[in-house]
Amino acid sequence: MSSTPGKEDFRRRLLGLVDAANGALDRHDGRAAAECYARASQLLFAQVAASSRLEDKVQFARRAQQLLSTAAALRGESGEAAPTSQALAEASGPPQPAGRTEQRHRLKTGVTFADIAGLEEVKETLRLRVIYPMRNPEKLAKYGLQMGGGMLLFGPPGTGKTMVARAVAGELDLPFFAVRSSEILSKYFGESEKHLAALFDEVRICTTGAVVFVDEIDAIGAARDREGASEPARRVLNQLLQELDGVRGRPAGLLFLAATNEPWLLDEALLRPPRFTEKCYLPLPEAPARRLLLELRLRDCPLADDIRLDHLAARTEGYSGADLVNLCERAKLIPYRESVESGSDRPLACADLDEALRRVRPSVSPESLRKYEQWAMK
Repeated sequence: MSSTPGKEDFRRRLLGLVDAANGALDRHDGRAAAECYARASQLLFAQVAASSRLEDKVQFARRAQQLLSTAAALRGESGEAAPTSQALAEASGPPQPAGRTEQRHRLKTGVTFADIAGLEEVKETLRLRVIYPMRNPEKLAKYGLQMGGGMLLFGPPGTGKTMVARAVAGELDLPFFAVRSSEILSKYFGESEKHLAALFDEVRICTTGAVVFVDEIDAIGAARDREGASEPARRVLNQLLQELDGVRGRPAGLLFLAATNEPWLLDEALLRPPRFTEKCYLPLPEAPARRLLLELRLRDCPLADDIRLDHLAARTEGYSGADLVNLCERAKLIPYRESVESGSDRPLACADLDEALRRVRPSVSPESLRKYEQWAMK
């Protein structure tokens, strides 16, 4: 899909209709929303017939069917007959079945805050800024507050940023779109912008709400004035800023989370509210959280009587969650190897953990940790 004037006009008309439909839903006007969604689906079905590439046909047909289903459901609630997809397809060409390459990472996570060890301050921030507003929108209106904006999760590698994002979606029982920046970036001219636009187009028609999580956002959101910044990188960032502004507050159940291990690389414009209204620091786990993480990683392994998890948690200060997982796996390999080679099914012993501790060192240096803490105070 090249960026021609005709394509831009089509995209502008499509997004205008979807935004109008979302606005009608906010006003509880289902009939007007259904009409806008149906007209948007007609535009997409017309593009199915006009497009020459199979990839584009698949993409347009899938989105058209989604909008048409939404319109039909709304019209069913108001007692009107919904047009069939066949009627629209006859005027615009038959849709193609969706292919595997066009499927996004949309899923229900099944993960909640109960599955995350520690990070109580982070969880409370997410409840206040994300969970409570979604569950109690009437309370927001009462106090003159607005839902929306994004949240940036930052901290050292291995502190559970992706897990936290999945838990937010699980707490709200919403679809979860997980996108890595590497899936957006392309070496071909204009392709990165097209991938970014496709993500936001799909998000806009998710009328029941969703959680969108962009990992490694520094790859597409780095400062434009940094040394070595290229013109393609600037174009991608500019489009990201425009897209974030274009979906702000529409629909109300749309949440954007992003994660980075290098927050100081991000462009200042990206960090300004309401694009990202909250910056949430995920620190290294403290002793109680480390103990719980160790317990979770060792619960399916037979343990010797000499293992003291409290003592082990105290010895692993400065370890990230990923470091602790690595530590436990290395320790378990020792009795496992003996079991395979000699048939002695002994339990995991304190000596095994001692040996693993000699091999697994903290991955985050004190200097790096201070850098995160200083940025968190900005």
